[in-house]
Amino acid sequence: MELNTQLMLNAASYFGYQEKPGPGSDPLILSIIRRVFPEWKDDSTVAWCSLFIIEIAQNVCAENTMHLKHPGLARGWLEVGEEIDLDKLRYGDVVILTRGAPNNGKGHVGFFYNRIGDRIYLLGGNQNNRVCIADYAASRFLGGRRLRPEE
Repeated sequence: MELNTQLMLNAASYFGYQEKPGPGSDPLILSIIRRVFPEWKDDSTVAWCSLFIIEIAQNVCAENTMHLKHPGLARGWLEVGEEIDLDKLRYGDVVILTRGAPNNGKGHVGFFYNRIGDRIYLLGGNQNNRVCIADYAASRFLGGRRLRPEE
């Protein structure tokens, strides 16, 4: 089975998980966060989109950002995989978007699901505080990456 298909199937198996504010954090989401931030206490106080992509990539033995200085940053995904242009994205490619002002260093990351007109649909974590498919303006596109098997 193609790596991108494995990524998407594994990511889809997390549908329905949703963060919960305060000490009632979702145990699965909190465990994903703690792989990078071991002492973290509340799933609603961290942007966990990149941490979710790391989880899925590790589950299917794909390259990921854990070797980077700041693995939890969405824009770190611009440093792994093969660069893919917006018009050449395939199902399961990693998409990195701006979050807020384009040059503020913040971002969002998810797996490419589809593009319709000027909207990009991503399967990811921390989208409306849960694992789901959400749409974003294509104008926010920073980069696309096609992951390779981990060596």
